[in-house]
Order: sequence, then structure tokens, then C-alpha cells
Amino acid sequence: SSRKSEVLVRSTHPQGLLPSRPPAPALQAAMAELNAGRLLTYRRQSRTHSWESRRSSQSLMSAPSASPTNPTVKALRTIFFSKICLLLVCVPLGIASPMLGWADSCTFWLNFGAMIPLAKILGDATEELAACLKNDSLSGLLNATFGNAVELIMTVALLGNHEYIVVKSTLLGSILSNMLLVLGMSFLAGGFTRSGSKTGTLKGSQKPLLNTVEEGGVRGKEQSFGKLGALVNTSLLLVSCLCLVLVTVFDQVTSIREGDKVVPPAKYTLPVSRACSGLIISAYVAYIIFQMFTHKDQIDKEEGEEAQEEEHHEEGLSLGMSLGLLFVSAAVVAVCAEFLTDSLEGALKGEKLGKQFVGIILLPIVGNACEHAAAIRFAMQEKVGLSVGIAVGSSVQIALFVTPFAVLMGWALGPNEAGFNMDLNFGALNVAVLTLSVFILLSIVLDGKTNWFEGYMLCIAYAIIAVLYWYMPSADEVQPV
Repeated sequence: SSRKSEVLVRSTHPQGLLPSRPPAPALQAAMAELNAGRLLTYRRQSRTHSWESRRSSQSLMSAPSASPTNPTVKALRTIFFSKICLLLVCVPLGIASPMLGWADSCTFWLNFGAMIPLAKILGDATEELAACLKNDSLSGLLNATFGNAVELIMTVALLGNHEYIVVKSTLLGSILSNMLLVLGMSFLAGGFTRSGSKTGTLKGSQKPLLNTVEEGGVRGKEQSFGKLGALVNTSLLLVSCLCLVLVTVFDQVTSIREGDKVVPPAKYTLPVSRACSGLIISAYVAYIIFQMFTHKDQIDKEEGEEAQEEEHHEEGLSLGMSLGLLFVSAAVVAVCAEFLTDSLEGALKGEKLGKQFVGIILLPIVGNACEHAAAIRFAMQEKVGLSVGIAVGSSVQIALFVTPFAVLMGWALGPNEAGFNMDLNFGALNVAVLTLSVFILLSIVLDGKTNWFEGYMLCIAYAIIAVLYWYMPSADEVQPV
């Protein structure tokens, strides 16, 4: 009982312990040795910690630019340290290949490969510059203008060589690639991506999907997006189809009478094309005003959380660094585009590839590679509204800005030796393919919902078009009936 009372008193004492009998001399010696060892270990750890602290501080002082927290270094690593940038090795090889006497096919494919990472760097530099401006309207206008800078540069380079068939094919291919292949693969990837964890709970800010049968799975999965922006973009594509179809049909008219003379309609095709180009560009300017100013709130309200999450931007490149990277990458793109267009004619000799297939299927891969990857990534993150905006919005930019710009630029550069110049006569087959593709797109985005099967249908439509142009002969191989 005395032992129990002693334990009880010890537990109620403020220090938890009461003075006890002094320990034996052997126990005192052992405790002293143990305390000395602990003290020695603590001093060693303190010296090691202080030495490491001094070493780390000296390294930071000697190389401040190598700090991983430096926003400029971090942004440059994000831009350049990616797998796609491994293709940058094609840039010096593609520029040096004509000087080394390599074949035109080698020059063409090297510069073709070089344009893919350059398009990504150019897009990243545009986004960094837009983030530095901290103005939503100006940033949107900047992205709309430089979003298709690669297509613009390649168009000017091709027009300089009077490659009008390739220019028209490239513009048509960019529109088809964005609204069929890019959007189709985005819907397909988003439809087959599980929206949550294996236990069925959704991650983070991801919203429950509409009409899901299995939460977190892919059975019955549907993704929704804002209908207003998608329908406005599709309507603009139909307006561009109207212009191209009417100019093409006008050029097919048998004859036009001027008083007592009968003149071919081709005499008026260029003036009609140039006037329509000015009208289409005015529609594009009105579209920017509608999207960025007058109805910005309605479009942002439909996009909802997706737009708010995407607006979060970490500190990156400075304004000067962004401008420098933008202009340097644009200059390198212009140089590679010049070598690519100069070697195009020689590269296609003896090959089964025709200009139509190269322009409609291959060359759009260069300009759309970055957009393709971004659209698929957003769809897999349940941000399919951003995927629709990227794919369909890029098609609108090509149809309403780059295409009429090409007509006006061809007017400024002058005709070729035969007197031909860039116009809006894209050919009956091409405008039929474009118009039917826009109608397919309209039928899919009309309800503001999508699934993997609709994405698969878009990819199949693009594959059918690719097969068609694979077997299409070149213009010089077509015999008149």
C-alpha cells in the first residue's frame, strides 16, 4: 500500500516526480557516461547542420540563377525541358542541309520536324506574354492574333513562291484538322478517361458528370460544355463556307457578258475574292468584340469553373523575356518555313505524295501539334469546354482571318509569271468537304454534350477525308474530259 501511495503522489505532483533516494554509485557513473555520449552526438549533429547550412548558402550566393525557385528559370525549364523539344535538333540540320548538298526530300522532312517544337515554343511565348499584360481583353486579342502564327508565316513563305495550291490545301487542312481530328480525339480521350478514383469519389474540383451510371467510371459518361461559344464559332464557320462556295461556283459560270463581249468569269474572281476577304476580316473583328467585350460575361458564365481554374497563372517570364522569346522563335520559324517551301517541289518528285495530301494532311500537323496536345489534356482533366474552344476557335481563326489575309497578301506580293494569284476559289471538291464537315460539327455541338462515340465519328470523318486526298492525283496529272 505504501508503494501504491507513492505512485499516486508522484502522478499528482506538478513535476510528475518526487525527490527519491540517491542512486547507487555504479548507476550514477552509467548515467553520466550516457549523458556525455548524448552531448557529444548533439554537438556533432550541430556542427554538421551548420556546415551544411553554410555550404547551401554559399552555393545559392554563387549561383543565384540556378535556383529552382527562380520564376524565369522555372518557366524556361517548363518550355524547353519537354520531350517534343528533342526535335529542336532538326533546326540546325534543316538549315544546313541545302548548304551541305543534301537531297530536297531530306531538307523538307528536317524542316518539317523542326517546325513542330518551334510551334510549341511560339505558343508558350504567346501565353507568357499574355500573362504579363494582366489584361483579359488584350490577352485574348494577343492569343487570337498569334495563336496561328505558324500558319501565317508558312502562308507568306508559300505565297512568295507562288504555291497557291499548297496554300489553299494547308488552310483547308488546318480547318479540317482542328474541328475533326483535334476535337474528335479530345472527345474520345475524355470519354475513355475515368473521372475519379477507383473508389468512385471524384478528385479535387472535378464535378460529377451528367447521367453517369458508374460514378468515377466511363460507362454512360457524358461531358458538357458551353453552347453559346460553340454555336457562335460554328455559325462563323458556316459564313466562311458560304463565301468559299459562292466564289467557287461563280468561277464555274460558263460566261459573263459585257456589252457585246463575252468574258470568262475568272476575270472577276480576283476582285470578288478580295472584296469578300475584307468582309470576312470585318466579321472576325466583330467576333473578337463580341467575345471579348459585349458578351464576355455570358460566355464566361457558361464556361464556369473551367475558365476560373485556367486563369490561375504562376509567375513566369518577364515582359522583356517573353517578347524576346516570341520574336526569336518567330524568326526561326520563318527561316525554317522558307527552307521547307523551297524544297517542297523537289521533295515531291518521284514520291506518291501529292500537293493536296501534303497540304491538307501533313502540313497542318506542324501548326496544330501544340493545340492538339493541349485540347486532349484538357478533355482528360474534365475541362472539355476548353478543348472545344481551342479546336473550334482555331478553325475560326484560320477561316476568318488567315484565309482572307492570304488573299490580301497575295495581292500585295503580285501574281506569278502566268498571271495567276491567290483567290477564294478552293475547288468544288474542297468546298464540299469543308461544308459537310462543318455540318457534322454543328450536329455534335448543338446540345452542349458529348461522349466518346461522337469523338470517334469525328475521327472517322477525318480518316475518310485523308483517304480521299491520298488517292487524289496532282493537278498536272488530271486530264480534261
